[in-house]
Amino acid sequence: MYLFFVTMIGLLFVGCQKEIEVDIPDYQDKIVIEGSIENGQPAMVIVSNSVPYFSTIDLDMLLNEVFIKDAVVTVTSSTGETEQLTFAYTEESPIYFAYMGQNIIGEPGKSYALRVEYGGKVYTSQTSIVQPVALDSVWLAFIDENDTMPTSRILLSDNAETQDYYQFRIKIHGKDLTDRLWVTSMPVAFDDATFNGKTVNYEILRANPSTLFMPTTTDEEESDFYRITYRPGDTIYIKTSMLDYPAYRFWSTISNELSFGQNPFMSPAPIISNINGDNAMGVWCGYASTIDTLYYQTRQRGGRKR
Repeated sequence: MYLFFVTMIGLLFVGCQKEIEVDIPDYQDKIVIEGSIENGQPAMVIVSNSVPYFSTIDLDMLLNEVFIKDAVVTVTSSTGETEQLTFAYTEESPIYFAYMGQNIIGEPGKSYALRVEYGGKVYTSQTSIVQPVALDSVWLAFIDENDTMPTSRILLSDNAETQDYYQFRIKIHGKDLTDRLWVTSMPVAFDDATFNGKTVNYEILRANPSTLFMPTTTDEEESDFYRITYRPGDTIYIKTSMLDYPAYRFWSTISNELSFGQNPFMSPAPIISNINGDNAMGVWCGYASTIDTLYYQTRQRGGRKR
């Protein structure tokens, strides 16, 4: 009987092994445009070339083959202001460089047209900054009285008269971790279809930040870098951003791809870009934002800060 079971298990494993061949589609060059304008902030636009999925990416390749530094990038507001952005160093950019504006500052209720000229081609997009929304409250959420690593929760009253699109981002400034960039929550963006006009209690979880320029770290430092909970001494900034529909649609499809893209049983979903032009993809996004701050100084359950 023992030999029978061993034989059957062996045949089972042999039967489950099958050699398959995967035809990888031919790579198609695209221009990638990632831009934003936020209330109280100038425009920032990154223009780059796409790279094949299996490429080896290093700093030299980024500087010489990926980043596009000689495009003409122009932003025009709905009130007629026009500004050509300047390629410059900035800490606000994930890659430390971007085309930056100075004179046009984002305002709620205005729309903004983007025009990028490069390689004899023109790429355009349009976005708007809707009205920002303030949270009812935000607080540290502990599991029980012994929990010392809380997450954050919010109370949000949605407007019943509008279709709203939300995005939450987080920065942690602590003893062992200081985020340079805003880190999105998961999902990256969502609408109010399931809670239109209602007040919701929602947990905000920090997603995985980018490791593009992350130095070599220990296992402990890497664990801290990826954490979704907070530590005593942390100052936590939570940014609530309202989006228009085209920007939401882009971020929603990005969120779906991040959630399901690694599942071999799911078909990859198309990323819906709002950039117009041949072989172009990306997003031009207007943000209507407010920022709330939490201070985790001592273990105080239910402490709230607006």
